[in-house]
Amino acid sequence: MKIFLNPGHGGTDPGVCSKHGIKESDVALAIGLQLFNRLKLNGYPVELYQQKETYFEISKEENKSGATLFISIHCNGVSDPAAHGIEVLYCEGSQKGEKLAEIMQKQLVDITGLEDRGTKARSDLHVLNRTNAPAVLVETAFLSNSNEETMLATAPELFADAIWEAIKIYNKEGLL
Repeated sequence: MKIFLNPGHGGTDPGVCSKHGIKESDVALAIGLQLFNRLKLNGYPVELYQQKETYFEISKEENKSGATLFISIHCNGVSDPAAHGIEVLYCEGSQKGEKLAEIMQKQLVDITGLEDRGTKARSDLHVLNRTNAPAVLVETAFLSNSNEETMLATAPELFADAIWEAIKIYNKEGLL
């Protein structure tokens, strides 16, 4: 058993940037580091990797790692500042990915109190389709929404807590 954490974006790709200059890559890393430390302290084998140049290197590193679970952490952002909520994406056709997405979505909504945008199967995302381990991509909240931007910037531990709880449940169900 090994968990591979990917804080989204990085290097020259900051991902979404809020109107206040908060970068998705920084928020994802803050959440990822908190989760990484929690997993390590509780005896879970874990690797954290944020892209340096392109997203293609992420799947390459995950596949070399021998991970049994892949979690990519992101923030959402659109032109409509009213858009809000959490969604978890998984690889279309992956039963384990779908199950983890459902567990993670529930924990994220319960712990943060943010809108439930549901889980979604995706066949077009490289990090979901090119990794060996069952994979999910967590869209934690919207950096383009001022309330959610504040929450992401000031309380990344809420998102790390929710993902941690989901991993524990997933493991307890014998899926990890």
